[in-house]
Amino acid sequence: MSAPLIDKYRKMASFDWKKLKAVVEGEEHVRLKAEVVAKMKSEPIFHRDYRVLSREEQREVVHQRWKKIVEWGLFKDPYSDLENFHALTETLEAYDQGTSARLFLHGNVFGAAVKSMGTERHKELVEKIENNEIVGAFCLTEIGHGSNTAEVQTTATFDNGQLVFNCPSIGAIKCWAGNLSHSATHVVVYAQLHVGGKNEGLHGFVIQVRCPRTFQTLPGITIGDMGSKPGCWQGVENGWMEFKNHRAPLSALLNKGCDITPDGKYVTSFKSASEKQSVSLGTLSVGRLGIIAKGMMACTFASTIAIRYSVARRQFGPEKGAENEIPVLEYPLQQYRLFPYLSAAICIRIFQKTFVEKFTEYMMRVMMGEKSEELSEFSKEVHALSSGAKPVATWLGVESLGEARKACGGHGFLHMSRLNTLRDDNDPSQTFEGENFMILQQTSNILLGKVTSLGSINTPMSTMSFLNSTPSKFSSWTSNPVNDALSAYRYLTYHLLQTTSSEAKKLKQSGKNSFEVRNEIQVHRAVNLSVAYTEHTMIDWVQKFVEEVEDVTLKAVLQKVLNLFSLFLLERHLATLYITGYASGGKFGEELREKLRRAVADIKPESMALVDSIAPDDFILNSALGASDGKAYDHIMEEFRKYTNEQPRWVCDLAQFLQKRSQSSKL
Repeated sequence: MSAPLIDKYRKMASFDWKKLKAVVEGEEHVRLKAEVVAKMKSEPIFHRDYRVLSREEQREVVHQRWKKIVEWGLFKDPYSDLENFHALTETLEAYDQGTSARLFLHGNVFGAAVKSMGTERHKELVEKIENNEIVGAFCLTEIGHGSNTAEVQTTATFDNGQLVFNCPSIGAIKCWAGNLSHSATHVVVYAQLHVGGKNEGLHGFVIQVRCPRTFQTLPGITIGDMGSKPGCWQGVENGWMEFKNHRAPLSALLNKGCDITPDGKYVTSFKSASEKQSVSLGTLSVGRLGIIAKGMMACTFASTIAIRYSVARRQFGPEKGAENEIPVLEYPLQQYRLFPYLSAAICIRIFQKTFVEKFTEYMMRVMMGEKSEELSEFSKEVHALSSGAKPVATWLGVESLGEARKACGGHGFLHMSRLNTLRDDNDPSQTFEGENFMILQQTSNILLGKVTSLGSINTPMSTMSFLNSTPSKFSSWTSNPVNDALSAYRYLTYHLLQTTSSEAKKLKQSGKNSFEVRNEIQVHRAVNLSVAYTEHTMIDWVQKFVEEVEDVTLKAVLQKVLNLFSLFLLERHLATLYITGYASGGKFGEELREKLRRAVADIKPESMALVDSIAPDDFILNSALGASDGKAYDHIMEEFRKYTNEQPRWVCDLAQFLQKRSQSSKL
């Protein structure tokens, strides 16, 4: 049991894991992450154990770590220094999402909102954001409004050259704003803008909420904390904020495309309310792109810890005797439970990296002030895909951690495995930036809007162009399971689009209003449509990435990974594919499952090297079960021995109680 087998499994691989890591992540990205890890290792504030900290302790630690990161000065603007920013945020996400959130919410959410919706008059504020002279928070959600952002109740009323902010009810109080509880000096806040007695709709504003010297809130503002939360989120200052006649200067309005004249007239260059909304929607997508990466990271942790431990853990064998026990990774069922999430970790990373590149192009055009039909279409497509990919990725991530914890047996439940903590850490990703099922409606709404354009759909990222052709039904499997999966997805998405649209028309003709129609088409139709469209795009983009890999050996192993990912996702739609008439009889389904089992088996010899290619440094991983040396039981016992012969305070009380019970029984 003490002799690790992990190196034996590493030698089975057909490729060099370091080369694969460089191809998937990029050599510069790998190098920069290593530099960040080295910096963290050299700073005592980043060293940790398995103690569970109190809320206040956790927040102080996050604060001290954030200070150190700022002092490093690795970047100023996330969009002008993408490589450094992505390397830092990915490393911090793996290390502690609470610390990462402190940085990301200020720079990539608050900061991005000011830059994309602000103008020249906000230039000085942008400089302060980049120099970390202030701390920012993003305040959109209210106690009574999260998903339905258009109906938030906070108001900003123009009055004598100023804006007066109010929360007209308890439900209008802002909440879930990270960094707000204690640290934020400024916020981006969304409110209904009232000018001259007319509601001009939802707008973004940037205001100061605290004095940066005393940290006292400004007049008309009350701020508090939302209380305790599970996992790393204890370290995140999720706050609430109530406005009561808070007055702010007119410059608080983020006025790209709209403004209020000094004499109180609302002016806008947007051609329609939908165009104005589309800019906001694209801006809000930045958070969803970050959360897609959380799904990737969750799959990475789950597969790294569980697969490495599955080699250390030996149970049963062909003959009796502990010496004949085999690693549980040898069992096909264990492989089937874990390897799909290993493939998901790699494929979601490739997809998200591609999406970030495309989104960065979009954001740069927005920040340059471009207004065009194509950019408006780009915004809708970004919104559709991010609203679909965020649920798909986060569901896979949380699911993977739950499966990994069970696949690790009893020891997986220990805090030192990190699996349960990670499950808590990633659970809220399913509701961040919109609850998953709710935002999937955004995807289907945009797709349904394309029904009348079938045959001539042309979007900037080309994620919907396959809908221009009527797909064919299943005829036979080919030698390329990914192409076969894409064909099935094209049929599935096209059919779901048609049937969902047809059902919507029937409901409308029966007298249902648009609200009722939208709700009644979700189950089995619109939700499945959004997921199918998203998964098709994921597989398609990863396939294009693999095709461009020059190294034949690496291309081959990545194809194995994508084969498994494609079949794993497609099998979940098996019933719908049969119901929609894509295939009949048992042949398609039986062969799909046979190919899935074969794809799992093909990964087995490559699995440990694939894990090494995605696994964070042990310092970041911080799991006794998933350490790279494979000595899980040594690490477990090292932690166990810290609690040898403990004498808690209540032991004396126990001794006295037992003595009393003994004396009373003799009487």
